[in-house]
Amino acid sequence: MRISILGVGSIGTLIATSFANTPHEIHLHLRGERGAMVMLQGLEVTGASEAKFPAERFLLSTEELELPVSLEHGSDLVVLTCKAHEVGHLANLASHLVSDNGIVLALSNGLGHVETLSRTVGPGRTVAATTTHGAYRTPEGPVTWAGEGSVNLASIPLGPDADAMLQLSQLFESAGLKPVVYPDAMQMIWEKVLLNITINPLAALAGLKNGELLDSDVLNGCMLLYREAKQVAEMERVQLLDEIEFEHLLRSVLEATADNSCSMLEDIKAGRITEISSLNREIANRAEQFGLSVPLNQVLASLIEACHPV
Repeated sequence: MRISILGVGSIGTLIATSFANTPHEIHLHLRGERGAMVMLQGLEVTGASEAKFPAERFLLSTEELELPVSLEHGSDLVVLTCKAHEVGHLANLASHLVSDNGIVLALSNGLGHVETLSRTVGPGRTVAATTTHGAYRTPEGPVTWAGEGSVNLASIPLGPDADAMLQLSQLFESAGLKPVVYPDAMQMIWEKVLLNITINPLAALAGLKNGELLDSDVLNGCMLLYREAKQVAEMERVQLLDEIEFEHLLRSVLEATADNSCSMLEDIKAGRITEISSLNREIANRAEQFGLSVPLNQVLASLIEACHPV
């Protein structure tokens, strides 16, 4: 079996090294300076799990060169572990990599990725996915697996059948990535999105670590964002946690990741494009289609967009 990982940032490295512990072929699609380092040094993860693999363990391709013919339509699983704004581009690449009966999924934050993959590779080869594994990389250092979570999977309408989902779950289980199969794809995605939209923009604009959002005034802002977004989810007929349940979940996540700087804050510090377009901006766009007012999500999206290149 061949598994393709498109993007080798923190989560991509964690997924790649976990699968490298299995006997399967692992293909990495690389780019830029980070990709060059991987081609020379391989991949290493420390923290919750320790693993180090030389570059020779992997099949490699790069953004800067044409895709080798030997890699076309040969992957049984393609995992996008990229930033949200790169999903569209890498979905096209995935369509050239995935086999006729293969599966493609994106472990990227935000809304709209399932729809993008379904349009590009077809619903029969698309699976909805999120992850709660935590990882970060220090400059010129290995990736640190900061917190064990799960890889959450769900079939979509006209998607892979129960047998295919079972095989996919077993594959992730063999890599030690703790899969959980959900019955409702949209509910699973929205619950992760609600955490992202309530934590990331406030932490990024205020320069706060996750635990500092537990201050009562800031936490109230998080809950206001949740209330706005929940209206949109209800219009899309997605059943979500009620307010008390969500606040309990939010507090538990902030406490468990108290010392973490969220990815949006780190992106702004580094002058990179953030994932706001698939988070609060997407909430605002969807609200407009339903005639709803979500002013806090709208304002925060505009402020974050003003902080980074377009």
